[in-house]
Amino acid sequence: MKPNRRSNTRLFLSRGIGILSCALGLNYIGWRYAASLNMNALWFAIPMVIAETYGIVDMLLFVLMSWRQPNHAALPPPDQATVDIFITTYNEPEDLVGITARAAMQVDWPDKKVYILDDGARASMKKMAEEIGCGYISRGAEWVNKPRHAKAGNVNNALLETTGEFVLILDSDQIPAPSILRKTLGFFVDQKLAFVQTPQYFYNLPPGDPFGNEASLFYGPIQQGKDGWNAAFFCGSNAILRREALMQIGIREYVETLEKQERKTIEQLAKQVAKTSCDDEETCAAIRRLEEGIRAARAALDDMMPLERVSDLVAEAISDAEQLVSRKEVGQIAEAMKELARSGDMEAAAVYRHIIGNLDSIASRTPASFEALQGSAAYLEALNLSRTEEALPVQALATISITEDMATAMRLHSFGWKSVFYPEVLAYGLAPEDFGTSLKQRLRWAQGTIQVFLRENPLTKKGLSFPQKMMYFATMYSYFSGFFNIVLLLAPIVFFFSGIAPVSAWSIDFFARFIPFFIMNKIMFRFVAAGIPVWRGEQYNLAMFPLNIKAVLSVLTGKKLAFVVTPKHREGGKDFRLIWAQTTIIVLSIASALFGILQFLLGRGTNFVGLAVNLVWSVYNILSLAIVVRALYYQPPAGWKAELPEFAREDAPKQDEPGAKNGS
Repeated sequence: MKPNRRSNTRLFLSRGIGILSCALGLNYIGWRYAASLNMNALWFAIPMVIAETYGIVDMLLFVLMSWRQPNHAALPPPDQATVDIFITTYNEPEDLVGITARAAMQVDWPDKKVYILDDGARASMKKMAEEIGCGYISRGAEWVNKPRHAKAGNVNNALLETTGEFVLILDSDQIPAPSILRKTLGFFVDQKLAFVQTPQYFYNLPPGDPFGNEASLFYGPIQQGKDGWNAAFFCGSNAILRREALMQIGIREYVETLEKQERKTIEQLAKQVAKTSCDDEETCAAIRRLEEGIRAARAALDDMMPLERVSDLVAEAISDAEQLVSRKEVGQIAEAMKELARSGDMEAAAVYRHIIGNLDSIASRTPASFEALQGSAAYLEALNLSRTEEALPVQALATISITEDMATAMRLHSFGWKSVFYPEVLAYGLAPEDFGTSLKQRLRWAQGTIQVFLRENPLTKKGLSFPQKMMYFATMYSYFSGFFNIVLLLAPIVFFFSGIAPVSAWSIDFFARFIPFFIMNKIMFRFVAAGIPVWRGEQYNLAMFPLNIKAVLSVLTGKKLAFVVTPKHREGGKDFRLIWAQTTIIVLSIASALFGILQFLLGRGTNFVGLAVNLVWSVYNILSLAIVVRALYYQPPAGWKAELPEFAREDAPKQDEPGAKNGS
């Protein structure tokens, strides 16, 4: 669909506002570094200007993201396409999974198969699948005592047991609309398209969305902006993926992993050989043989020869070297037996004759003891191409993170595949219904994103275009905000209690630069949001500083992370420890503001401009942080109840019943 004149005008205005915001922001931050630092309190001024710089960079990334805003219209679906619908579950209630499975069975597409992927291997779930008429898949014996990789492993297992050309992945609570395939399969006319992502919409959001779960901004301008740079994210559910694309990146990941492993093993062996002394002819010959094998293996890798050949070159060199050294050592034993035989020891004479007659055979079965071959069994195991440490040698969905979706999308994009974000809501799910559950979900997302950043940094990943690198980096970058937000939260508190400001003076120069930038930045954000409420998002962006700090530190310190299934029901309890950090900042903000007002009234040095600026600042901080207090103690209105989408209700007409309609 070609963009109309109105959308072109809006995009033009968006770019103009973005450019102006960037110009004002860069002018402000440049002036802050050059002329406004409080040189008498650099311990305070430097963290503050760094925090502001973080915000400027975030704004620049946002402007780049919003530079393109495609809005895809549905294309005619193909005449034929086989589709497997995967419903992933671990411990979710059967009635919840049943609702999704029944809706999936009613999806309007002739050549589809529905499967419940039950990672809990429940007999009752299997029975329910049989009653509904859909398939049931759980993991086999090959997964015992092997890494399971949570949802990614569950899907990877099912990919090897099914054959559909396309795969629709649904979480257990994401109820698909009947038209989901007819609205999305048409995009796959592009043979390089890997996946189509549709929004995640929550039908159980309570009035006012107290937990900040509403995702209309992300599943709107943000995803559309990323889509403009061919960098739309796969979000783990409500997405249709091309099986060929998934299997290709799985195979490429398998080959790349083995190649890295082989290079690492070869270099370890080379270091071991280099520090081995050459004391006699046989040992020297063994070392030369190993060095020859290492050179040949390196050359084979550089020439992109089959990895099996590389393994064989190293294995042959190790075997030959062991044979040379073992032959020497067995020969030394034979000489000792010969000396005993000369003294009349008949048994020694027999042993000597046996060794001499079978020298090569005995040497091949005798482990060598010289330093270069210590741990040779481990080297050979590391060169094993069967990837025995994993249940499946080929993992299509990425397993480097507790959130498989972003890493998978980034690999697809880096290998030249395309993506589409289709903005129509075509599945309806459940959001967390209490604050504690919402935090668990947010923490898992944050930790998984940081894991991807550390293990497959988009800035250095080959195959990604510069805009694609920036789109992935922007999301990863956002989770480091906690360290900078805490500086912004503490700044007015420090000022009120100490009288020290992060700027050299609250001057006209400061306000002339800051106020236009601040106003234009707010206008830009709301213009791009196109009527979507953004205040709740701004509140949570600031209030989640403890969670984001925890996420980063838990990954950086190597803490073992586990995939935690988000509970699909409201959990009781109101643990104050969940908001102690935010509450502490609120109390300190109020106390420091009262102290600052008192100091001003007593004429003890606090100037009016500084007082006014920091009072406004404190009020903004308090209002932002207060959202988590409200969320922790929130109770839905009496009588409020989430309503299933109409097509998923038991009394809704089915496709094979009179009155049923295709689509939604």
